[in-house]
Amino acid sequence: EGYRNFVTKLWNAARFAQMNGAVLDPAFDPAAVALPVNRWILTELARASREVTEGITAYRFNDAAAAAYRFVWNTFCDWYLELLKPVFMGDDAAAKAESQAVTAFVLDEVYKLLHPFMPFMTEELWAHTAGENGERTGLLCHAAWPEPEFEDAEAAADINWLVELVSGIRSVRSEMNVPPAAIAPLVVLGADSSTADRLVRHEAAIQRLARVATIAHATMA
Repeated sequence: EGYRNFVTKLWNAARFAQMNGAVLDPAFDPAAVALPVNRWILTELARASREVTEGITAYRFNDAAAAAYRFVWNTFCDWYLELLKPVFMGDDAAAKAESQAVTAFVLDEVYKLLHPFMPFMTEELWAHTAGENGERTGLLCHAAWPEPEFEDAEAAADINWLVELVSGIRSVRSEMNVPPAAIAPLVVLGADSSTADRLVRHEAAIQRLARVATIAHATMA
């Protein structure tokens, strides 16, 4: 049942990407990506690809499958696509176009990483996600294995900080039985300059994802 849910999650992610215009660009260059959230997902993709490859090479297929599972379910579906919603619904055409290209690229790499573990579903998705009037030139099983070298530690640390903060707030809300619809203020104590800067840059995302009304700073007595 759990893996059926995983397949459903991946299928819905592919549909969400298509509905928002994510089409693979043959000339896509990861190095030209500008948005921090997109540089973050490309960094996490590279890290996950290395984990999966190392697991398969060492015949630790459980570790390889677990790495792919975590990246697809948690990082890509739960966080990346959620963080992209304001971009897809926004008016910044350049940001939207970049995010569409990155989403399509990451999905293609995901199909490759998952193919050894779930070949039939990934072949089906590969065939159906070639883009408008597009057609794959071959089967997924013949596609080159991912060898990503992209790394932006700064962007990864920045967005992972946001993910950790929102996850922590959600955990506290759940433990304290705060109603899901309730919106509460967030008070930050003793934040250093780096944290204060991140709170400002990610204010809208924190408010939306953690159900926060306002963000206030306070000094520790």
